[in-house]
Amino acid sequence: MMRFLLILLFTGLLAPHVGWSQGFFSTESIRGKLSARADKSKKYNQLDKSFEGVVSRITDSESIWVHLENKRDFIRWTYKLSKSNLDVDRQEVRIWLRYVSPKRSISRGKKYNDWFKKKVAYEIGKSFHNRRVRVSYKLLERVYRLEGMLWTGDVNINTWLVRNGWSFYLIEQGESPFHQDFVAAEQYAQQNKLGLWKAVDDTK
Repeated sequence: MMRFLLILLFTGLLAPHVGWSQGFFSTESIRGKLSARADKSKKYNQLDKSFEGVVSRITDSESIWVHLENKRDFIRWTYKLSKSNLDVDRQEVRIWLRYVSPKRSISRGKKYNDWFKKKVAYEIGKSFHNRRVRVSYKLLERVYRLEGMLWTGDVNINTWLVRNGWSFYLIEQGESPFHQDFVAAEQYAQQNKLGLWKAVDDTK
């Protein structure tokens, strides 16, 4: 009987998450898996190249489109970025948010996951659309895209996502130069049950 109950408990934790406890354990499980990968990446990834622009579009939860006002600054990316990461007509470059990923941080079934990703994109747009930003970036030549961190005034958008519970701090990408800020942001979101730390039943 005891063995049967243990099997039920184990399979319950792996099933689609529809209740408070299931949602919570899913969040903890994902956080644990991400943290387990951290030891594999000891490299300190300093992002020392930067440029400025204006947040122009949010098309998903993982990236932000930035308009470069100076055409000369924009042209330099013409042959370095893929078509999906460069919009010639709009004079925009796409910045993939580093150390965060709402998509990888949630696993509560397709319907909830889709809602969560759309919600994150909406919140980013509501808070930062048309805001001037500074982008600290790394060019990934293999995939022809930019990954980086964005600031508007004193607000770091990447840590803002974590602090509001829209993403985990993905330390396995390499420890951020702002490691302590990310850690504090995640602790704040968890303690206040924000975003992905919120119970599924409380999101309605």
